[in-house]
Amino acid sequence: MKSVARSCVSALFVWATLGASLSGCAVGENDVHKWEGTVHGPEKLVAVVTHDKYRLDLRKEAAMSLIRMPPRGGTRQGIKLLIDKHKDESGEEREGALTGLAEETRMKIIDLMAPELIAELQKPPPARTDGRAAADPTVPYKDITFAMLVHEPPLVTKAETREKLEAALVQWAQTGFEDRIENSSQQFGLEQMMRTLGPRTATKLPSLITESASRVDRMSSLIAEIGDADTKVKGAEALVALAKRIETNDWVEGQRKFVADYNKRQNVTASPEQVAGQVKTMQDRKFKEELFPAMKKLGQKPITEYLYAQAATGTTEERRTLALAALEGKPDKNNPQDLERLFAIAKDDATPDGVRDLAFARLAELPKEQILPKLYTLFEPKKWKVRWVAASLVLKTITTKQVPEFMGRLPKTSKVKSGMTEGLSYGGLISKMEPTGGDPKPRDVLMPFLTSPSFGARMTALGSFYEGKKADIPLLKRFEEDKEALPKCDKEDDCAWACAVPKAGTAEKEMKEISTVGELVKLCIEPSMDK
Repeated sequence: MKSVARSCVSALFVWATLGASLSGCAVGENDVHKWEGTVHGPEKLVAVVTHDKYRLDLRKEAAMSLIRMPPRGGTRQGIKLLIDKHKDESGEEREGALTGLAEETRMKIIDLMAPELIAELQKPPPARTDGRAAADPTVPYKDITFAMLVHEPPLVTKAETREKLEAALVQWAQTGFEDRIENSSQQFGLEQMMRTLGPRTATKLPSLITESASRVDRMSSLIAEIGDADTKVKGAEALVALAKRIETNDWVEGQRKFVADYNKRQNVTASPEQVAGQVKTMQDRKFKEELFPAMKKLGQKPITEYLYAQAATGTTEERRTLALAALEGKPDKNNPQDLERLFAIAKDDATPDGVRDLAFARLAELPKEQILPKLYTLFEPKKWKVRWVAASLVLKTITTKQVPEFMGRLPKTSKVKSGMTEGLSYGGLISKMEPTGGDPKPRDVLMPFLTSPSFGARMTALGSFYEGKKADIPLLKRFEEDKEALPKCDKEDDCAWACAVPKAGTAEKEMKEISTVGELVKLCIEPSMDK
């Protein structure tokens, strides 16, 4: 009997590779399963799938064996042998076992495969071992199912079967998401599959955004990219809820206990203050590296409302800055409240400079006709830097035709605190303007203000020559003896008027405070004109 069985197997192999007919040898499920682990088993299994002489249930079983058999050369062979073109053992190119079948036969075999594929896909990923993800035996079934669904021309032609297989893949994607998205053994990545199958693969992701989740950023990106409108809102709500949870005393206390226990296990001695510092670092990192980046990607009203609140009253300057950074691209021109909230942050004298700068950056994303009237109200604040930032933004939104109006808003006298940087930067920005239509050239607009009685306008006109051309120095000679005093600043104002001048007897330079307009021209502006 053993010799007869061996001869049947041998004959089957010859038949499989040469296309000869085989008679008198019965092939059963035991043979199919045994071939999963033999050297020439794959070719024999392909032969069973492709030839009409075998029962449909046996051909289905051979196909399933090709899917579950161990990798060959480090790669699973199921997709290659069932779907893709490949070379057989004799080097001849062949169609995949399923793709080469007549449509009706293929449909029957896939219909028989579907229940087993679905049953495998419904299994959760194995539990982690020592915190590490274990091998997921469902991956080959996921890969082949997805490969059949996306193949062109379609392999799964029966609508009911297709719907069931897609539903199983959706469930697979949302079960054990954090382990499966990192599983590198997949021939088709989880994200690729979710993008292909569309919005329904993301519906459960918002419920996975919890404090124990480690892939909040990936979840948020997928929700933003493929989620439907309802899923996006739920994802935004989940992110906000998580952020608020991490701000609570309960969360802080829980992390304090965790850190203290960890330190004890590691034989690390840490004072209560040091433990509190560790927890604070963890909390800050959560916001900086996870929550705010995720919010920036996802957007939606629950998130923007939370970010505006954080920008205005966040517990730390960094938190406020991160919130404004996450609001990039989100100010809504049709929502007047967005303009008002950003403007309130920008005009508040108590706002830290870094926070204010980002508030202005977000204001710049709104239409200029909305922000210009607001910006001009900031030209007489207690802090000169507020005017400087607001004025710089104005100059980036107007044309040369509007420069005279701008000049008229600047400080009229040197008694108003202002920085040397103001005139130099304003003049530079105006000089770089590109006239449109019939608008005047920047130089033509600026020259009349060289003799303006308005201090701010004069400083801007003179500042337009800074780092300019040597040939223009004669235009400034008449101002070298101007004795008009420059503004007086306290140290905390950070607006000292000073230039780097040659140090006596050396090639080095040293900072020298200046006190008049003439000194500004002679010691600061003219030496910079070397083009």
